[in-house]
Amino acid sequence: MSEKRNDKSTFSIGFKEPQTLRERIYLHLREAITKSVLLPSERIIEKKIAEELNVSITPVREALLQLNAEGFVEIKTHKNVVVKQISLSDIAELYEVQGVLEGFAARRASPNLDNQDLIKIKKLTEKMEKYYESNNVEKFYASNKEIHDIFLKKSNNQSIYDLVSNLNLRKKLFRYRVTFLAKKEVMKNALDDHKKILNAFLARDADTIERLVREHWISDSRIREFENGYKKV
Repeated sequence: MSEKRNDKSTFSIGFKEPQTLRERIYLHLREAITKSVLLPSERIIEKKIAEELNVSITPVREALLQLNAEGFVEIKTHKNVVVKQISLSDIAELYEVQGVLEGFAARRASPNLDNQDLIKIKKLTEKMEKYYESNNVEKFYASNKEIHDIFLKKSNNQSIYDLVSNLNLRKKLFRYRVTFLAKKEVMKNALDDHKKILNAFLARDADTIERLVREHWISDSRIREFENGYKKV
């Protein structure tokens, strides 16, 4: 049975500019956390942040409540807020959720991908292979991310896009992640997955696409890779 098209000519998926003072403070603090300006377990003092940004305590507190709800900080007491220390089990949970969300997004995107989208995914997959062979980790994962962005946007579901963006940011809290991703066997497995995903997109096989993208994130072998990488670094 063919998938129903989900495309809307005026539908636009992507980053939304912050509108309120709370949103701007939230983004400022989130960036400081994900770029390791604020480190795991480091205390965040509301008054100090308010003074640095020349704002009142209230929007800072509201921003911290949002960061707490999204898993970036922990509010232990009214005056004791710390950057969350993410564990291996946390990462495994994030990957599981991301697999389900991205698998569904890829399924929704399949009938919406035009020939230009498929050509771009094919070229990006070829770039991944080139960067794998030259061991260019940064460009390898940049091409990887572009592929995921294409089908996430073509899913025409802003909520999924926002949730996955949040998950990607939260994974940056895992301090062993960069070492893990740079491992040659991890890159090879990611490349092999993307070759299979490309073929499924070209075949317009929605069931296989959803399964492959889900397994790309939450297969037993991938979790074992993370466990082994965690133990060795």
